[in-house]
Amino acid sequence: MYINCKTYFSFRFGTFATDELVKKAAALGIRTLALTNINNTCDAWDFVKNCVTANIKPVIGTEIRNEDNLLYIILAKNRGGFAAINSFLSEHLLSGSPFPPRPSLRETDCFVVYPFSIGRFHELRSHEFIGVQYTEINRLHGVQHELIVEKCVARHPVTFQSKGFYTLHRILRAVQHNVLYTKISPRWCCQPHESLISPDEMRKLFARYPKLIANSNHLLDSCSVSMDFGRDKTKKVFSNSKVEDRAILRKLAHDGIQSRYAVGQVVLERVEKELCIIDKLDFNAYFLIAWDIVRYAKAQGYHHVGRGSGANSIVAYCLGITDVDPIGLELFFERFLNPHRACPPDFDIDFSHAVRDEIFKYIFNRYGDDHVALLAVYTTFQYKSTVQALGK
Repeated sequence: MYINCKTYFSFRFGTFATDELVKKAAALGIRTLALTNINNTCDAWDFVKNCVTANIKPVIGTEIRNEDNLLYIILAKNRGGFAAINSFLSEHLLSGSPFPPRPSLRETDCFVVYPFSIGRFHELRSHEFIGVQYTEINRLHGVQHELIVEKCVARHPVTFQSKGFYTLHRILRAVQHNVLYTKISPRWCCQPHESLISPDEMRKLFARYPKLIANSNHLLDSCSVSMDFGRDKTKKVFSNSKVEDRAILRKLAHDGIQSRYAVGQVVLERVEKELCIIDKLDFNAYFLIAWDIVRYAKAQGYHHVGRGSGANSIVAYCLGITDVDPIGLELFFERFLNPHRACPPDFDIDFSHAVRDEIFKYIFNRYGDDHVALLAVYTTFQYKSTVQALGK
């Protein structure tokens, strides 16, 4: 039923936090939920993770708008569909070109749901549908019964928690358009009924056309996306074998000592200590991938800044991943990596926004497209400048 839900990642539009949306859905007894934020998929995997915890089936997609004009909703049928959505978003957001009135997406990857006002009933392909809000039901009288049965789905947009949050939504819209609250145009805002309601309420609102609810559920049942959040997906081999990786990392670290330090016992002992921990915890490939990304950037003349806890590593310093001397500043490697750390570390490496796309392109070409669906979020919005070693 719930094919069009938004969080506050529908920037300056939605008011729900991602986990809050899922928690309220669970409290209402909702068992399937689709996240469709406006022109992005930023919190998609957080949403999936929260849904799994709440025993709710997650469906992910996006709501496409040109400024305030709603064009359609796209739901990913599978991981390939999610990758296609992100590629579609990136293509238009990065070029600045308007979204087309009809997306060119494969039928095997995505469903497309147009608003009722589009009036494209007789041109719909097999994966395209018309979304009808309960406030639009009376307008179905002039539509052929066969089209209603086959091509119409119930669409109840979810934008805010309850009626009290509608004011907050309007404030966000005023901020978006840089106008006084009293000058807000109705066409900039969602409808006052766009709060999350229970399945029973939904069925009552669409009681005259229960087939619309059934069709919505059919779309959601046909979608499936998942992620194994409990498994370490870090790429384990950089070269041909782990043995070779260990040898390469050791050579690079010792070569780096020559350019970074006057060789001394303290430096050698620190390097050997770190190499031992890195190897024991199986992070040789991780360091080498980060080094490879930085090596490529330097070869292209791109400036980078390595920061965060990774700057505590003398091996990272010797490899040129960071430019902070952990010996001189008395930084402890254990803050970055140690046998008792529960979560894996990450290198924070900043690049200019002007070259970031080239860095991502190199990563995709060098390490394959296994993570297109995950990384497309970064290429779409460029909000996060951290480049992390890829999993496989």
